Amino acid sequence: MQSQPLKGQKILVTAYDLEQSEHRGIAVYSKSLMRCLYEAGAEVWLLTEFFDSLSEKGLKRLPKRTQVMIHNARILNSLALGRRERPTTVLERKFKLARKAKRWGNYLRLIGNLLRRPRQYKAKELNSFRLQELYDNPYVRIERLDYLECVTGIVSAPELYLSTQLAAQLPKLRPVRIDLRGFDTLITTCPLNISPHNLRTFVQTIHDLIPLEYVAHNEDPLMFSHRLQSCLPARRLFVSQSTANKYSKHIQNTNQRSSRGADNSNEAVIIQSPSLRFPNWLTEDPEQIADLQPVSHLLRNEAQTNPGKSSSKSKNSVPSKKILKPFSYFLFNSSVEARKNILFLAKAYAESDLYKMGIKLCVTGKLKGDDYSKALQDIVAHEPGIILTGYVDESSKLDLYLNALGLLSPSLVEGFGIPVLDGACLGTPTVASDCESHLEIQGLHDFDQHVLCLDTLDSREWAAALQAVAGTNLNLADHPAQTRRERIGRYCQFQTLFTDQLQHDLVTILK
Repeated sequence: MQSQPLKGQKILVTAYDLEQSEHRGIAVYSKSLMRCLYEAGAEVWLLTEFFDSLSEKGLKRLPKRTQVMIHNARILNSLALGRRERPTTVLERKFKLARKAKRWGNYLRLIGNLLRRPRQYKAKELNSFRLQELYDNPYVRIERLDYLECVTGIVSAPELYLSTQLAAQLPKLRPVRIDLRGFDTLITTCPLNISPHNLRTFVQTIHDLIPLEYVAHNEDPLMFSHRLQSCLPARRLFVSQSTANKYSKHIQNTNQRSSRGADNSNEAVIIQSPSLRFPNWLTEDPEQIADLQPVSHLLRNEAQTNPGKSSSKSKNSVPSKKILKPFSYFLFNSSVEARKNILFLAKAYAESDLYKMGIKLCVTGKLKGDDYSKALQDIVAHEPGIILTGYVDESSKLDLYLNALGLLSPSLVEGFGIPVLDGACLGTPTVASDCESHLEIQGLHDFDQHVLCLDTLDSREWAAALQAVAGTNLNLADHPAQTRRERIGRYCQFQTLFTDQLQHDLVTILK
């Protein structure tokens, strides 16, 4: 879009998922949302619960401008780390007892927050700063914080999201009130038990109802139900039609649905933007897309990294078992949890015997230390073709997608399914479960030519599908540069299409 229909609007976006250690699906949505709002002319602000009271001895005696500089740096540092972390003092670095005291202090502070959780936030209790006021700031150059280029400023409401979660666990629905005077709109990137006041528009994003329909999910059903009910007074964005249908059936009561009649102006089903970000120079000439060769350590062996020293083993080199060859691996890119059905996928891969052909299964995602992750590790110990990378950065993720033989997503249920959308936009052969959101993606554009949806009742059927994809596409490795260029060109076209549509939908619901 060339016009700026949201010019002059001051919009606050929640940072809850950007505060997590891993930036997964909803964090990707948050970034796309802010970019669309920014390009539509809005002044975008980020609402975080990170704060710092500068409680260390002597800090509050510093000049006010010095205190502000330290305070702002600590908030940005928390966003960069995905957690709130106070710098270690000299005593804590030198003495074990002091470090223990710090840990106990953290526990006591948490207990204090639980006991005195805020029921409401007044405007004067919120701290804010503009990013343009930060001269030569190091945090705006950190890859994880690349979304700050679309953000005007940060608003800090201490422990806001913790407060909303605690309130959501009460027997009755009692949203946390927050005074947001000075802003036109609040948009949450996931359902929150919150009630904003003194602003014109309130929009909540609803991704799924998974904690209510799948017991193994690790979220309390009462808390999540209250979060969903708090969306009723707001305008609503659904990331898939299946989510909208479930919400209408199980959260909105009959009277609410009938009283609205056919008027659905206060809600919309949107399609998220694809998640991969390619450098602009790759597509400057649409007639001649440039190649993007892999640079990730996962796709480079020691001989490539240090020519002439291939026989010597570097301390930082990747074990040969974990080296992936372009177009000789299937990619599973998601968090490791039961509903993602990765154990089923591991079984299907083992039954396919693709390891004997040199084709591996690459699993990204941080292991959680729970029984499910331990079960996956047990399988991997006996299945050398499965590679666990842990959480990967954006650059490595880009390489893994571009050079994958195929993408796999056997999820039992999804709110949407960004990996499947990414695979379809690239034109990468994608095998996915037949959950409703995956079927919605398969039905878009020409995606049915690239996405195969199968049920997850028989691992042998998936094994056969993997064998078929491998047999049909092994020639991709013979001309890797051409394949990558074709994928990049196709992806960028769909990314522009979906981003423009998302921006249009946002402008419509904010009118």
